[in-house]
Amino acid sequence: MSRLTPEKMIEILTPALPQGETLEHCAYGIRQPNFLIVLPAFLLAILPGVILMQKLTKHLVVGTTQNSLVIAEIRPKWMALTFSVASVASTRVIPLAQVQDAQVKSGSLFTTIRFDHDSFKAKFHRAFSKVNRPEAIAIGAALTGAVP
Repeated sequence: MSRLTPEKMIEILTPALPQGETLEHCAYGIRQPNFLIVLPAFLLAILPGVILMQKLTKHLVVGTTQNSLVIAEIRPKWMALTFSVASVASTRVIPLAQVQDAQVKSGSLFTTIRFDHDSFKAKFHRAFSKVNRPEAIAIGAALTGAVP
């Protein structure tokens, strides 16, 4: 696969869309492991800690439709100089009605979205692309029922 662009994110999420729905927003996010899991590896040596952190980090493409949240876990190409997608590991669709408890926190660097369904938590970095922050905020607004 190729470099992760907004067009590529749409291409990744489109096969999982429910019948008759169109993608409204999509953004790239990550879910890092609990630092207490990785801390022992960092204490032993820096390199094993960095490798463990990278291997345990989940890379996500998240999108919303009129009635659903679509989540795709992707696997990056590790040898590429730019962030490229090697494969799509899994996709799932969650009806927005099941995401009543969403918490959205938007800071200066990250927009964090979390909810209890499947213990979902993801961080969306504003520097990934020009549209990542506004798209992540729009996804958060769709989950909480707020107007962005």
